[in-house]
Order: sequence, then structure tokens, then C-alpha cells
Amino acid sequence: MSKDKLKKSIVYKNFKKVLIQKLGNEKANRMWGEANVNLNQFEKQYPDIKGDEKMMILPAASLYIELKKEVPDEALNILKDYGKEMGEKIAKLIHSITSIPGVSKMLWNNMPKLMRKSSSEKKGYTRKIVGETKELVGVDILSCPLHDVAIKIGMPEVAQVVCAMDKAYMSGFKYINYTRTTSVAEGDSCCDYRLSYDKNKK
Repeated sequence: MSKDKLKKSIVYKNFKKVLIQKLGNEKANRMWGEANVNLNQFEKQYPDIKGDEKMMILPAASLYIELKKEVPDEALNILKDYGKEMGEKIAKLIHSITSIPGVSKMLWNNMPKLMRKSSSEKKGYTRKIVGETKELVGVDILSCPLHDVAIKIGMPEVAQVVCAMDKAYMSGFKYINYTRTTSVAEGDSCCDYRLSYDKNKK
């Protein structure tokens, strides 16, 4: 019998509760077991997929396959709602940390460097820097390794789960406004990250 890798997932370990709530214990347990089989198959088929792509995309795709069998019209939205919920939890943690005096300002002073590092070509991104001033830090992500992996395994739409999480947790910074109106995973030409410092944002 396959090991329950999903139970060990930092991101998706609580998704079984969502399945139980929506579909009942019997279906949830069966779907969870099948999703673990899917995950094992993905890992064997794509041993080159590592890091965040393996941690974020492969479990989402494994669960998505089972959701499409039971609730095809709701499958993606169920996962996206879960991603948003996870992002909101992370946002609360980020808010607590950036509420410590001096932390948010220090973070903002280093934001250009952090943005460049987190969206670097070494990490598999293609980007265009559009702002590095005292008022605005912005980058257009033209291609994303998470989305690239989702395409590779034949389910580009599952990258939207990570987008939903991203949109939620990035709003957690105290004193730093964040907006993103477009997403490569949702068919746009880029992900338009824009951050600005605002001492009035709580």
C-alpha cells in the first residue's frame, strides 16, 4: 500500500478535511487514497521535478484528478478556495512578523533585492523589472516555473491554486500595499506584481 504522502504535505495535508466536509468520509477516504497513488505516479514519471514545483503543483494535480471525477464543475474552484484559505493563514503570520517595530521598514528597504532574488532566472522565471523606487517596487513575471510544470504534466490550470494562495498571503504585510491584477496561469501575458510602502496600512 502506498504511503500517505499527502498527509505529510505542509500545504495540502488538511485538504482531506475539505473532502470529508463536501463529499463525506467514504468518498473522501477513497479519493485521498487515489490521490496518493496519483502523486506517486507523478513523482516516478517526473523525477526531474523538484523543490517548490514538486511541493506545490504535483499534490494539487493529484487531488485535482480525483475531484474532476466526482465534481468536475467544481474541482478547480474547490482547490483554489483551499489555496486562498491557506494563503490567508500565512498572511496572518506575515502580518504578525511585520508588525514588530522596524521589521516592515527593513523589509521594504530590501524589497528590490528580495524581488529580484525570488523571481530570478536561476529559479526558472522570466521577468521584466518595472519599478525599483522609494515609492514602488514592481516586476512583471512573464513565465513562471510553477505554471511551466503544470503545463508539463498536462494540467496548466492547477497553477491557479498557487496563484490564489499567493494573492492572499502577499496582502499580509503591514505598511506594504500589494496588488496583482493579471496572472500567466489565468491566461494573461504576465503576473504584474506591484508593491508600495504605506505607513497608514495596518
